[in-house]
Amino acid sequence: MINKFKGTILVGLSVLAVGCSVGPTPPPISASASDHDGNGPERLIDGDIKTRWSANGDGAWAVIDYGKKIKINAVKMAFHKGDARATSFVLEGSNDGETWKTILPKTQSSGLSLELERFNFSDTKTRYIKYVGYGNTSNTWNSVTEFVAANCDVDACSDEELNPMAVASTPAEVTASDHDGNGPDRLLDRNFKTRWSANGDGAWVQFDYGKEIELDAVKMAFHKGNARATSFMLEGSNDGQTWNTLLPKTQSSGLTLGLERFDFPKAKARYVKYVGYGNTSNTWNSVTEFVAANCSVDPCSTNELNPRDVVSVPVSVTASDHDGNGPDRLVDLDIKTRWSANGEGAWAQFDYGKTIELDAVKMSFHKGNARSTSFMLEGSEDGKEWKTILPKTQSSGYSLDLERFALEPTKVRYIKYVGYGNTSNTWNSVTEFLAANCNVDACPKSETIPELKKAFEKAKAKAAKKKAESKKPKVRPGDFGTHVPLVCDPKVSDCTCVKTDPNCQWWEAPLPVVDVPAQVRPDFKPGQNFDLGGWYLSIATDHDANGKPDDVPEQYLAQGYENPDFFYTAKDGGLVFKSFIKGVRTSKNTKYVRTELRQMLRRGDQSIDLKGVTKNNWVFGSAPEADLKKAGAVDGILEATLKIDHTTTTGEPEQVGRFIIGQIHANDDEPIRLYFRMLPGHKKGSIYFAHENRNEGSDIYYNLVGSRSGGAPDPVDGIALGDVFSYRIEVKGNDMTVTLSRDGYPDAIQKVDMSNSGYDAGGQYMYFKAGVYNQNHSGDPDDYVQATFYKLKTTH
Repeated sequence: MINKFKGTILVGLSVLAVGCSVGPTPPPISASASDHDGNGPERLIDGDIKTRWSANGDGAWAVIDYGKKIKINAVKMAFHKGDARATSFVLEGSNDGETWKTILPKTQSSGLSLELERFNFSDTKTRYIKYVGYGNTSNTWNSVTEFVAANCDVDACSDEELNPMAVASTPAEVTASDHDGNGPDRLLDRNFKTRWSANGDGAWVQFDYGKEIELDAVKMAFHKGNARATSFMLEGSNDGQTWNTLLPKTQSSGLTLGLERFDFPKAKARYVKYVGYGNTSNTWNSVTEFVAANCSVDPCSTNELNPRDVVSVPVSVTASDHDGNGPDRLVDLDIKTRWSANGEGAWAQFDYGKTIELDAVKMSFHKGNARSTSFMLEGSEDGKEWKTILPKTQSSGYSLDLERFALEPTKVRYIKYVGYGNTSNTWNSVTEFLAANCNVDACPKSETIPELKKAFEKAKAKAAKKKAESKKPKVRPGDFGTHVPLVCDPKVSDCTCVKTDPNCQWWEAPLPVVDVPAQVRPDFKPGQNFDLGGWYLSIATDHDANGKPDDVPEQYLAQGYENPDFFYTAKDGGLVFKSFIKGVRTSKNTKYVRTELRQMLRRGDQSIDLKGVTKNNWVFGSAPEADLKKAGAVDGILEATLKIDHTTTTGEPEQVGRFIIGQIHANDDEPIRLYFRMLPGHKKGSIYFAHENRNEGSDIYYNLVGSRSGGAPDPVDGIALGDVFSYRIEVKGNDMTVTLSRDGYPDAIQKVDMSNSGYDAGGQYMYFKAGVYNQNHSGDPDDYVQATFYKLKTTH
């Protein structure tokens, strides 16, 4: 039903799914939105992080109604592709759904996570919460998978939910002593795939915050940070001349590509300098992200801490035995090396040189994700009298990384690991060993066995999926359908020259205009019913295995080419275009496949260039005088009569049921893309078009029949499968008129002023396209779109 938020769809929900309820804050009763693409707003509160609400464009909004006034001071949200891009938004609150106030000014998600992120704000009481989207760092789409309001005074609110990048202090400038083309600006771009890199000890990068800031930590991520440990120190300055040490020389963990936090005593500085000393593999300093933090006000999660950052370090390590993999490898910070000894009771002993206090040990195990290792721990003050500090237990069998084992707080100088083999054999093989006091040392939650189990199960599911995919028969893309060779047909053309030169021009150029019949005939080839000498056909098969679609030049279309699967004369004489979801794309820039004609004004004259302002293409009448003279035509009209036979019924909600039936294509953009779309469960479809403004880089959509919205009702005046209709696209100067005609209805006419769209600029050229361009790549590969054309005519 429609609610008081004009034009939106209200979806009533009685409960929030298991896993999203956060204690005393009640679940919402409904969600509505300004628009959506088939991924409706109800998906924001369905407890399923795999679904999403999606709407395009700045200002697109979703409203969550809690049914009554609630007290909140945070929202938790998860974002579609949230680990690959940062999403911008504002939050507003209202008690009546009419008057709104900002509760969270414009901000960004982290771009680091697919899980819930928490955004805090001042205590507020509100019934409605409005999310107002401003796209993401990749495009203008707003796609949110989950939305949960919280009052952190009473609800569960973990530090791990906070955006680790949401810090108060942002550098005004960043400079470096040197770089290899990967400049220091990349340290601040929120992209973990980019980096600053410079070679040699002492290479530095300097951050100017523009004013004095207070900090007690930095967060950094490192290139190849899960394969090597990077050495560095940090300095601070208030004038950029006199420097003091903030963090003495230390190392990254070598365990992660994500952010690691390095804490130090609170300091004040305007400038922060990172001084690099290479890594455990070479002398390069390569850092992907850098964030200065004040953990008294900024989000600082224990999961950011370096798990190897512990106070107590052994002065020596010995063992009862080893096989060449000695006990020194237990403390070399290299998880790829190990101590190994065979048999129950084999031990390794750590001497810390003095009495230390500990309440945990961290260990990683050789083949630790494939078997569980049994052991116990003993402690001693003198190396003679021993006491059990951890009774016999087992590793998780889930991970190759550090696992933390909690102990009762104790004081010892010596720690002895006593091994009892593993679930596969009697060997004791440990890769790393650390003693920790979690009151002062880094003890992230990620080291605990429940968290390791989660990671293990996720990796196991991913591996199973990959294995299942690998067992599927390997089919070369495009290797389907009937192969129709392109050959000169001696029944239609003079093919004499082909005998001596297979590449000779056997056709007349330009190809003559065909006098087509008043009514299409079922006994005619496509090239007899339609003047196809001015078109080029693209089909999504690849029978010649060149990685490209099987294109059909105009000379073959003119002599009668047809393909029984994709392009053929129907029993009623119409020209059938069919395109599966599977197939070969025409370029790297498109995700979709097509069976589509491309206008060719050169009509087989291959001495004329395909692209550019040439006699093969046309220009707007408002183009520069020089282009008007060079082009093959000025302005143009495309007229088509057709019916829709089939559209896709599987795939993502925003893609299912839609395809393009006509276009004007420019160099890189489209003045018009004309769509048909029928939503699942609907009996009728909509016709709409997009006009791409190349100056602004944005699309403007116009509805002709029905609506393009994924939440629109079945259009009463829509177009059913089998209904015959006509469209006409006319361009004159910067004016475009689009007309949709059919029996029993008035014409739907839309005019577009393209004066500010950039298509009259020098060098811009045009050509018409017609057929079926499938706009679904997520459904069943054998799902398809199909249309039958009865008229196809261009004039200039």
